[in-house]
Amino acid sequence: MAIKLTAPLTRFGGWQGMGAVKRPVDTRTTEELKETIKLWAKANSEVKDFLPHLKEINDKHLGLVADTIELSLRQSMLPLNINMTEPVDNGKSILGLMLESYRVASKENPAGLEFAQEVVNNTDTLTSKVFFLEAAGGVLENKNLSKRFKAATPLVEIFAKQTLEPPNPFSLDNQKKFMTLVKTTVNVYANPRKIPLVKELFNKINDKAYFNLFDFVAEKTPISKLKDNMKTVEQVADMFIKNGKVLDAGEYMNKNTNLY
Repeated sequence: MAIKLTAPLTRFGGWQGMGAVKRPVDTRTTEELKETIKLWAKANSEVKDFLPHLKEINDKHLGLVADTIELSLRQSMLPLNINMTEPVDNGKSILGLMLESYRVASKENPAGLEFAQEVVNNTDTLTSKVFFLEAAGGVLENKNLSKRFKAATPLVEIFAKQTLEPPNPFSLDNQKKFMTLVKTTVNVYANPRKIPLVKELFNKINDKAYFNLFDFVAEKTPISKLKDNMKTVEQVADMFIKNGKVLDAGEYMNKNTNLY
């Protein structure tokens, strides 16, 4: 029996939290998502123009499409708001550009869309919109970044907690910090084999030490050395704290030679 909805099934209804938020699990079925997108098309011409291409989207990315449309059509009452439906490039809005990008990336670079979904799942509406704004240039379609997107997806929640708390409704500074971490890991200079080690390092040092993310993922230090130094970095960080100092964990990970 075909699904027949009379209104879009939304995921972000009601009051929206700010900062690093955990979105509710999307329980909509494939048919419900398709029907929801078709109903959104009645409210937006770019979504309507996108409908003939809906069949080009992998089913597992339909939730992201529906989420992006819903967030785009939601206008915030807070001091800061990004209007994703206003024309920004040759008559296309951010929403239109993202839908166009999804059509290509769903086939060419699915890892990019899975990363985007993780951003939506772990950040507030404003941060998600800032991400869309910066991704609208086509970065999600870039197959050269596929391994980086995949490796960095588990870091999104950590990045959100590190940069978006406490929330600030009067400035985009937190969002800029979040995007800096995203761009540092998802770029051609980052070693995709080192990116997964970032989460382990975060968990080891927590607030005990600091490190330069770019240096960590871009340095030529062998993976084997990083893994060896990972075994002792927490102990060294504790030792520094006892001596009234703070460890530069990145420098320690890249340059400590005690084990060699």
